[in-house]
Amino acid sequence: MKTFIKQHYIWTSIIILVVLGLGAWIFFGSGQKSSYELTKVVKGDISQIVSVTGKVRPADSVELAFEKSGKIAYIGADIGDKVSAGQRLASLNNSDVLAQLAQAQASLDKEEVKLAELKAGTRAEELQIAQTTVANAERTLADVQSKAEVDLNNYYDDVENILNDAYVKADDAVNKQTDELFTNDSSDSPNLTFYTGSQAETNAESKRRQAGVELAAFKTEIDNLSTSQSSLDLALTKGEGHLNIILDFLNSASTAVNEAIGLSATNQTNYKYYVNAGRTNVSAALTSISTQKQYISAQKATNQSNISGAQNTLAAAQDQLALKRAGSTAEEVSAQEAQVKYAQANVQNYQAALSKTIISSPLDGIVTKRDIELGEIVAANTTVYSILSAAKFEIEANVSENEIAKVELGDSVSITLDALGSDEKFVGKIVKIDPAETIVSGVIYYKVTSVFDMEDSRIKSGMTANLDIQTEQKIGVLTLPYYLVKEKDGKKYVQIMENGGIKEQPVQTGLEGETMVEIISGLSEGQEVITNGQ
Repeated sequence: MKTFIKQHYIWTSIIILVVLGLGAWIFFGSGQKSSYELTKVVKGDISQIVSVTGKVRPADSVELAFEKSGKIAYIGADIGDKVSAGQRLASLNNSDVLAQLAQAQASLDKEEVKLAELKAGTRAEELQIAQTTVANAERTLADVQSKAEVDLNNYYDDVENILNDAYVKADDAVNKQTDELFTNDSSDSPNLTFYTGSQAETNAESKRRQAGVELAAFKTEIDNLSTSQSSLDLALTKGEGHLNIILDFLNSASTAVNEAIGLSATNQTNYKYYVNAGRTNVSAALTSISTQKQYISAQKATNQSNISGAQNTLAAAQDQLALKRAGSTAEEVSAQEAQVKYAQANVQNYQAALSKTIISSPLDGIVTKRDIELGEIVAANTTVYSILSAAKFEIEANVSENEIAKVELGDSVSITLDALGSDEKFVGKIVKIDPAETIVSGVIYYKVTSVFDMEDSRIKSGMTANLDIQTEQKIGVLTLPYYLVKEKDGKKYVQIMENGGIKEQPVQTGLEGETMVEIISGLSEGQEVITNGQ
């Protein structure tokens, strides 16, 4: 009975452990599988909005000034003239800015064409041109290699003649020009035919013996000369060595002649002449060999340079053909899109610079003041025009110091009035930005004035107005909800899925709207970003 109870207890424990293990696997294995919500990167429009509240008040004159100093080049309205919103009133000399803008626009056009080409892929005509370029580069390389071989062989073809000529001159110098200076000159113990009483005699005799050895070796090498370039290079070097030893002998013989004792003046003069003649011929032979070695070395360097250049040209042509065949990658398209955006920003910068040289009427009205003349130099922010608005009302509002830098004259404004409800929308534009600050409850603000584009009898002075000032807008850019972009150590990133794991992908952002942010780089259209997960 005890045995049965014990076995029952064991089996019960096993069953419990199996059930617990299965439950743990279900909870931790399947229950912990991560699931993430993903958001795609899409192209869209982004508007940067500054929202403020102001008061409607009777319209007043608008004072206008240039944002930079310069010389007046154009005046388009006088006191009493009726003007329309957007009408140019005056401009400064801006030929330099116009030129820069034209150059920037040309660069933008070039980058846009390149982007269009990348997206369109390689045309058949371009592929044919690339193939022709490769074929031409191959022919050029073959021609360069063939010419290099011929040019180098021409120099090597002269080596045998140069060595033979050098041997003849050396043989003449040793066996003929110095023959009268020695007895037994072809033996192992040559002797001078005169006495010097100095070391010069011993030197001349020992070096005459060595000159004979070098001359014999030189002759053997020439007789066994091979036509291979390496053998010819070695023969030139050895021949140069033989000639240097023979020239050293001739120098010693000259010294011995100069130090001769009891030698007649006539013989001494003749001996000097013979030795000098030998030295001149051997030196000339040495120069010929040295010059030929330099020619060969220079030709090899030229050949290597020419062949390397032709090979590089062929490699570049082959790479270009491979690129044409492969077409554009997504990365190349993205990189070129970034180049286009950069060029667009450059154009916008010069457009902004140009706008600072032009005064346009911000509203329909009448000119009440004009304080400029053609050719006059005016300072920045000096009032030159006053326009009395044709509209009855304008709106004054305070913009915080954190956002005033975003607001510019001429910015479009969407307006609602509390008295008429949020469904009634009006349109206007910023016509004035007060340069002096206004302090409200210890906070710095700047007063801006906007006008309505159209009159409406329902608008009354004193009404509360809600303004959405559109300070900047970008069309057709990559966008993401701004809350998906995180920041760490001063660098922005988003989270994406890669190889089954989460990766922090660095990004560069641009314009920020109310809910969306522009993605300048780091992501491509359609790529998915982790929204949340567990």
